[in-house]
Amino acid sequence: MKISIKLSRGFILPLSLWIIAVMGLAAAVLSEWVSTAVNNAIAVQNKADSELAFANIRNEIIFAFARQPMTFRGVIVDKLPEPGSSLDPFSDTLNTEFGDGETIILDGRISTVSSNPRYAIKIQDGRGLVNLNVANNTTLKRFFTSLNINETLHDSLIDTLLDYRDEDDLTRLSGAEINDYNNLGLTRPANFQLLTPLEAQRIIGWSAASEIWENHYTTPILTTCRSNGFNPNTAPQIALQTYIEGVSADTASLLMTARETYPFRNIQDIGNAAGLILVAQPFFYSFVPGLCFIIDLIDRETNETIRFSLTLLRREPDQPWQIDYVYKIPKVIQERVADINPKYTFPKPEDIARGAD
Repeated sequence: MKISIKLSRGFILPLSLWIIAVMGLAAAVLSEWVSTAVNNAIAVQNKADSELAFANIRNEIIFAFARQPMTFRGVIVDKLPEPGSSLDPFSDTLNTEFGDGETIILDGRISTVSSNPRYAIKIQDGRGLVNLNVANNTTLKRFFTSLNINETLHDSLIDTLLDYRDEDDLTRLSGAEINDYNNLGLTRPANFQLLTPLEAQRIIGWSAASEIWENHYTTPILTTCRSNGFNPNTAPQIALQTYIEGVSADTASLLMTARETYPFRNIQDIGNAAGLILVAQPFFYSFVPGLCFIIDLIDRETNETIRFSLTLLRREPDQPWQIDYVYKIPKVIQERVADINPKYTFPKPEDIARGAD
């Protein structure tokens, strides 16, 4: 009897330790599960908050752009369109005083969102960018030159883009058609206009042209907007060099400084500011913003940047606007937003309405 009691006592201790270990392991697993669940909930909440902020700011932009007239400087904030206005950009330009009023400038400068200061935005008029759907050989060569892309690559980049866009299966000298893509295991060319600038990365040779994408991700230089004309009042330096013959990087910088004081109204204004004689320019200039805008929405706390293209459809009452595309800027390229010039703010809807009354 004594022996059995000793055996029982000897068994209880390891059993108790084993139970404690199991309970400890279970507690650790439960703690990890709870921690994971909390982190997932926070991530879901942050995603929901981000999507809500995106929707709200997008709606504020649409409200301002659809309601307010545009002029050479951008979107006029503190004046309503004249009664009976057609909201046509050209007539608005003719009927709006050239230099008056608070304005949303559409050249990609960074602004604080007044309704939600956690976010900043950069709004770029699509007419001020290099349009991949209409660019021709001459334009593209100047574009590649402005980016310091090796001249030996120019012809192949141009031909592959044009082959990708056109509807036929005829291959240009340095181009590529369906068979070339099939042989490389790549997605076939669309044989249609590009839907987003990033689609160009599917074109043979274009994804390797890092000079293009390093610049474009930082600040938009390319567009696929379905709009005509080129607006030198909103164009970045590379686009000015691309579309205006004879303009160097230094001259483009002079033009950008000059338009701050007095936006360009015609080719003569550009020539005077650049010290050039511009005759018979092949591209149609339009000195007022179009109806397509490239917008960067930046979370100032996380630096997460969402880029989207917004097009106003003023003749479509059932669908007066559309989002052409949305994508995130890669984290390695996202820029940290520090101080923003306090005079650059995107106004609240109520401020636009009150200012216009």
